[in-house]
Amino acid sequence: MTKMKLTCGLIVVLLVSVAFAGCTQKGTSLPTSTTTTQTLKKPEIKLISHKWGEITYSTTEIITEVTLYNPNAVPIPIENALVEVYMNNIKMGEGSSTIGEIKANSESKIVISTKFENTKLPEWWVSHIKNGETSTMRLKGILTFDLKVTKVQFPIELSSPIKTGILEGLNSDTPQKVNIGPVTLTIESIKSHWGDVVADYAEIITLATIRNDNLIPVPVTKLRYLVEMNGVRIAEGSSNVATIIQPKSDATLTFVTKLDNRMVDDWWVSHIKNGERTKVRVVLQPVIEVGGKELVFTLAEGESEFTTNLLGR
Repeated sequence: MTKMKLTCGLIVVLLVSVAFAGCTQKGTSLPTSTTTTQTLKKPEIKLISHKWGEITYSTTEIITEVTLYNPNAVPIPIENALVEVYMNNIKMGEGSSTIGEIKANSESKIVISTKFENTKLPEWWVSHIKNGETSTMRLKGILTFDLKVTKVQFPIELSSPIKTGILEGLNSDTPQKVNIGPVTLTIESIKSHWGDVVADYAEIITLATIRNDNLIPVPVTKLRYLVEMNGVRIAEGSSNVATIIQPKSDATLTFVTKLDNRMVDDWWVSHIKNGERTKVRVVLQPVIEVGGKELVFTLAEGESEFTTNLLGR
């Protein structure tokens, strides 16, 4: 009887041991920590907006705000947040984010400050003039998030045109009579185009066909010019002409106006601070010599306005 009880006891122990061993083997296939193998969901971009920040005579700031929703129960770190700004493919500057993560189960706002040096504006201006007074400003950026097992990237892109109209008002096919002291001249046509465009200056070449309605020759000695953009004097001075219009004859005169590209950064600041609006004023005044005296008349005086919407607001 004692032997039978011992045998039964051994069988029970063996069965329990086998059952326990089976449970232990199955349990090793389960994760020891659910947080390490949990797959994080991608954050969602709700809104991307841009606005002007601090504008000084040395730098221009663009503030990019990205609103994101994090659907996860843990914060997501920002590995990289970089924005670069280009104007006609000329890199003007770059910026980065001011925070390092987006909060769990909520919306967060990432603020990226991009600054470019206004000293690069004259270089852009040369490309702008050579491109027929047209440009494109582009913001190119990328947000990179670390989701532990993978990385997620979101692009930030903005493209805006820039169009100016300095030559507006400097072209005309309508004859116009002008009386300058004892003489009468007829401005028959005016045609303007860009001449030399280099780092320091940009030339406006104006061809004016003028008829001398008098019986005496009229010497044209020089051209006085003024170009203002939002009151900033981009060009002011005079250029020599030294041409004589014979009596009862036409002559096509070439006038040169030289813009100072070093003043472009001053204009740019005024343009942005004025709500991206610019008023352009151009005055061309030839000087003639009659009876030993210098007399001035207005060949062209035009005002125009242009606006931009560079940040797509």
